[in-house]
Amino acid sequence: MNPISKHFWTPEEMARQGIRGIDAFTAEELALLQQKVEGWVRQRAPRSGGKRRPMSFMMKPRPADPA
Repeated sequence: MNPISKHFWTPEEMARQGIRGIDAFTAEELALLQQKVEGWVRQRAPRSGGKRRPMSFMMKPRPADPA
């Protein structure tokens, strides 16, 4: 719940909206939820192959003077 918000859900409102408080979970459900969260945290976005092209606004290196 947003700590700034002054609204507190009543048990009837929570049941009607399908919301469960932390007290409504069993120890087994909390353990399963923790495993799911740990799995999500371990996931990484796949790396794209190859190098990225440089941004168009970056300065290009100048060729050496042939003098």
